[in-house]
Amino acid sequence: MKTARLVHAGAALAVALCIAAHARAAPTIAEFAADSDFSFPTLSPDGSKIAFVTGMEETRVVVVLDLLKRERRALMRATKDKFEVSWCGFKTNERLLCGFSGTEFDAGRPFSVSRLVAIDPAGVAEPKILVQNGRHSETQYQDRVMDWRIDDPKHVYIQLIGAEKMGGPFPDVCSLDVYTGLTSIVQGARSPILSWRTDRKGMVRFGSGHDDKRSTYITRDSEDHEWHTLAKWELGKNDFGVVGFGAVPGTLLVEAVHNGRSAIFEMDLSEKTDRQLLFSNAEVDVGGPIYWPSDHRIVGFSYATDRGKRMLFDAAAARIYEAIDVAIPNAENYVVDASRDGQKLLIASVSDVRPLDYFVLDRDSRNLLRIGSANPALAKTPLAPMTPIRIKAPDGKILPGYLTLPLGSSGKKVRTVVYPHGGPYSRDRWGFDPLVQFMASRGYAVIQVNFRGSSGYGEEWYEAGLRNWGTVMVDDITAATKWAISEGIADPAHTCIVGWNYGGYAALMSAVREAELYKCVVSIAGVANLRTLTMEQLRFYGGRFRAKYSIGDNKDELKAGSPLRATEQIRAPVLLVHGDDDIPVSVEQSRLMARALARAKKKHELVIIKDGNHTLSRHEWRETLLTKLEAFLAANN
Repeated sequence: MKTARLVHAGAALAVALCIAAHARAAPTIAEFAADSDFSFPTLSPDGSKIAFVTGMEETRVVVVLDLLKRERRALMRATKDKFEVSWCGFKTNERLLCGFSGTEFDAGRPFSVSRLVAIDPAGVAEPKILVQNGRHSETQYQDRVMDWRIDDPKHVYIQLIGAEKMGGPFPDVCSLDVYTGLTSIVQGARSPILSWRTDRKGMVRFGSGHDDKRSTYITRDSEDHEWHTLAKWELGKNDFGVVGFGAVPGTLLVEAVHNGRSAIFEMDLSEKTDRQLLFSNAEVDVGGPIYWPSDHRIVGFSYATDRGKRMLFDAAAARIYEAIDVAIPNAENYVVDASRDGQKLLIASVSDVRPLDYFVLDRDSRNLLRIGSANPALAKTPLAPMTPIRIKAPDGKILPGYLTLPLGSSGKKVRTVVYPHGGPYSRDRWGFDPLVQFMASRGYAVIQVNFRGSSGYGEEWYEAGLRNWGTVMVDDITAATKWAISEGIADPAHTCIVGWNYGGYAALMSAVREAELYKCVVSIAGVANLRTLTMEQLRFYGGRFRAKYSIGDNKDELKAGSPLRATEQIRAPVLLVHGDDDIPVSVEQSRLMARALARAKKKHELVIIKDGNHTLSRHEWRETLLTKLEAFLAANN
């Protein structure tokens, strides 16, 4: 592929963004909190249209854009009560499917649900909610499409739990008619299988799941053969994980440990133990697979060191990505959709100083067309670069992380926010983070650290954090804070800690263990009582095991690791922010923490966001958060 025109387009884009950026002041709270202007995009099979979600007349709508006529058509609302679009995809040029995620209640407690809606892109027929009749109509999750059946214009394969199994988690694989909503079972549910996969020919050929004791993988050679056990292990001790089917018939691509890091192997299903190493990295774990969207084949794998990287074993895909990276430099670029013939590509592009942009590449004409931005306002203003850092912990371990300095800062004695990530078994990575950029735009340096327990750095690193939420992980966060002070970056008189989810817990626990280190503390959707969290996990399938595995079950250790039990040791002012429809972390965690702080006569503020979910996914919820956060940091840091 020639790339001259692509290079020109990318250079022009960079210059335009730079000129526009320097003409603007710092973004407002409303601009940071704004809903995405262009989200969940999908390209039609013929490449002529893009469907996406955007704002229109103060509501969220699903829109279709005709790329030839440059015309938009609103198709339906993207938010309805407690439901909002979570993905969209074209089945055919005449049928668009969108998944809606939402919240329902059982005995007053929120739980997640999803629905599947079929839409006519021409806007003639009314949208239709599928899976509303028959034995699967009460399924909690109704949008789990597992195979798009490219050669069948009317059906997809979807995983659904039947009515007679309500309360049980084991799904049928159903063929779903995307026009009528009728389903027929292709593969019946089997205990303990929780997830099914089709092979490259569309046959249901692999299943995985677990009970209270063991993980189980099953497979079969053809639809005429019986299912047999491929592997079975004690729960949590899996030797390998299945990524997908390989290009060679009868092969699986599996993830397994190689030299202490997750690596990718090819496994012949007829020779279970015969694995051939396909790709590994000596520094970090291999991440997820990269799919080529026109036919959903795996073309490579992603991984992240200081920045995201990729390994492509498909030569054609590698050439295309190389051209894209030249055209859109200093960014992480992804092919997220494609026309059926593969000649038109939908590309997502993001950097540390730019929110998601979307482009369409026409491979025939070699034209690269920018079609939308997740946040046009932030794309037009200067934002703060994210710099990789290395921090030496007291025991000599090197902790990877990132430093974001406010624009114009000297980098010395800066008001600072330490911002531990959630999960906790996630990781921070290079890229656009709106909360980091918001704090930097208000004059704060932001420190992020991938403490032990973070994913991506190997088996030993990950396992060091298990059942060490308030000890090893918090120690590494403390080490990062003290490093920033010792390097002269952070002003010790103006250093706070802010966290979301586990990060909120870590912020509270850091205030307990390092009472003099932080001048203020912010917990967003954070955990305050580990014992209560373990009890909350029991309402989910497998929750007992996950809680014991990651948090532990020793009552004394759970008590010692709960900020709720040690409020007397907290000296810094505390801000607690929580949505009252939070499912992963109950709002009661923050309510109980506020009561405990009140009893201890500690300065604090509790902000409950009505109807807010765990991620505060709507702009009005985020605007409340950012308004409170800005004022709290200004008053206390």
